[in-house]
Amino acid sequence: MPTGDCTKRCRVNRLDNNVEATLVDVASNRPPLRIGMFGLRGLRPDLEISGFETAFAEIGPRLVARGLDVTIYCRTGAHSPARRVPSEQGITLVYVPSPGGKNFHAVTSTFLAVLHALASRRFDVWFFVNVGMGHHAALARLSGQPVVMNVDGLDWQRGKWGWLARAYIRSAVRSAVRFCTRLITDADAMRVFYQGAFGVDSEMIAYGADVERSEHPELISSLGVKARDYYLIVSRLIPENSLLAMLEGFCRSGTSRRLLVVGSANYEDAFHARLSAIAAADARITLVGHVSDQELLKELWCNCYAYLHGHSVGGTNPALLRGMGYGSCVLALQTPFNREVLLDTGRYFTADSASVAALVDEIDAAPECAARLRTLAQERIRLQYTWDGVADDYEWLFRNVAAAHRGLPPVAKRGR
Repeated sequence: MPTGDCTKRCRVNRLDNNVEATLVDVASNRPPLRIGMFGLRGLRPDLEISGFETAFAEIGPRLVARGLDVTIYCRTGAHSPARRVPSEQGITLVYVPSPGGKNFHAVTSTFLAVLHALASRRFDVWFFVNVGMGHHAALARLSGQPVVMNVDGLDWQRGKWGWLARAYIRSAVRSAVRFCTRLITDADAMRVFYQGAFGVDSEMIAYGADVERSEHPELISSLGVKARDYYLIVSRLIPENSLLAMLEGFCRSGTSRRLLVVGSANYEDAFHARLSAIAAADARITLVGHVSDQELLKELWCNCYAYLHGHSVGGTNPALLRGMGYGSCVLALQTPFNREVLLDTGRYFTADSASVAALVDEIDAAPECAARLRTLAQERIRLQYTWDGVADDYEWLFRNVAAAHRGLPPVAKRGR
């Protein structure tokens, strides 16, 4: 079958399935399926943001377009007053206080959100993000409705947590495994981990990305660089993102290109001071800090010579997908999760500076290879990691758990 015919056929099948699922609700005189989302900072918060907010700014409106009624509980402290709107793109937004500082505001705000929803809302499916919300998910079972959670990887392994926080997160994991109706993992390797470690299966739904090209390359000149004249790191400045290995390895390399490090730390500590010292000792390295201008960030990814991705904890990483979608040549830390996403569309280093230096020198001398990897990465996103496909999977899962709860036949999973 010609490719164009296959594409049309897939679109028709997807449309038919969406219409069929919506007609079931109409024919049974039920209101649209009501989804409550908890643990997010909000839809598009302007003071704090993570990969989850980026993802559900794409997924949420698509679910509304498919006939679902979506409510997101938001943290007041993550939004300036101007951004505290009651709804956006058909999504109802409810704001709750977020006391507790940087370490506890997620736990406290989500607890308040659950209490508010139990008292005043009726959801057909309760949806949580982050396995640290496992106790909150257990509380939500008091609603008598199914509870679904995206576990977001291995949060208890993150270096930023002390022993008490790690103990709490581990207890939350056990609670999530016991009380959630269904768990979501974002990589097949993470699904296998949860099966082995906790004896529970999950639904694998990855994140998505847009495939785009550079439209305003002149924006990067504000950082003193030109297209293909620099390497790029986009990362929170935390130990598990392999920053020491990447910066020290870059220092050992022979490249004449620059290195821009985009990202910030939640607070200053000895680790951040060491990164600053490494950058100060090498004129090629610039710690840019946080970049809130998403158009500039896109142009940095589109125009870098290569993107260094050192994330070691978690499953499918949204920043990795964005870099691929924007056509970066990706040099990634060798982990099962990064390999699952990239396959042969990137190159790999291990978590030591010698490995990073060798790979930078190798790719620096091979511009044809770098160009080929940029093309392959974008094609990988087109085939496997589209936002429409991700929204399809979430819609199917929400409808399926709701149907099972009502004693209705399972909803067929649509093909891509």
